[in-house]
Amino acid sequence: MPIAIRPELERKIADKVRSGRYASVDEVVADALAVLDRAEAAENLKADIRAELDKDLAPAELNESLPPDAAADRLWDRINQWRRERHETV
Repeated sequence: MPIAIRPELERKIADKVRSGRYASVDEVVADALAVLDRAEAAENLKADIRAELDKDLAPAELNESLPPDAAADRLWDRINQWRRERHETV
């Protein structure tokens, strides 16, 4: 699959290969995509956590506060559930 990229990106990729860290252009691109996947997963986790916090904050707005330890436990449970769903280590 031919891909057109800007000359400055092409130079950066070539520099990475020349450095010896990568054996080929394919390895540079594969590593870059893996980093992008992790960044997107982190953004999704951030959104999930934010949604859970919003849900957990609703009782506090009604003066029905959740003890800090219980809130932290609930948040960690959600994070670990998210990791398990994505087959990440907990």
